[in-house]
Amino acid sequence: MPSIGFIKQWIMPVLLTLVTCLMFALQDALLVPLQFDRAMIAQGELWRLFTGNLFHTNSWHLLFNLLGLLMLSQLFGRLIKPLHFALFTLLNGSAVGVLLYLFCPEIELYVGLSGYLHGLFVLGCLLEIHQGRQSSYLLLAGVAIKVGWETYYGSSEQMTVLINATVATDAHLFGALAALPLFVCYCLLNKREGLTKQDNII
Repeated sequence: MPSIGFIKQWIMPVLLTLVTCLMFALQDALLVPLQFDRAMIAQGELWRLFTGNLFHTNSWHLLFNLLGLLMLSQLFGRLIKPLHFALFTLLNGSAVGVLLYLFCPEIELYVGLSGYLHGLFVLGCLLEIHQGRQSSYLLLAGVAIKVGWETYYGSSEQMTVLINATVATDAHLFGALAALPLFVCYCLLNKREGLTKQDNII
């Protein structure tokens, strides 16, 4: 019988996995109305800023992102409550879409979870550092170096061929950066909830 802690750690990653797999299975019908499409966003279809994250170019693209989600959930999922995980997914994914729209006019279409996953990685590192785990500075430095390298030099040709699309490295940068203010909000929210519970006990 799974423990309550195990269920809390995995409920949102499993739901996100199911949603992205369903989107992939129904992609022929749903991609056009839901992908990040600059022209349609300009006409007011703002939901695309978030829903574009849920689609993938091919099965390799989906597999890589789901493996990333699995790894990050194993590393950091215990630190994030299910509701907060859902909020972070919505806010960080939307932030990636908004920042791509504002600062990358050359990107007309975009799909994939990779920008959000970089944000989740940064959030997890910051949460562990906040709890006093000094080794997470190395993980944070690693993702910073990766994002900086990709931003300057671009992605590998092998990955471009595998996913059958140009890797939107700016999305990785935006996802990582958007995690910083969300981490601050997360800490403030947890602090407020802690105070509320203490008041209730008293």
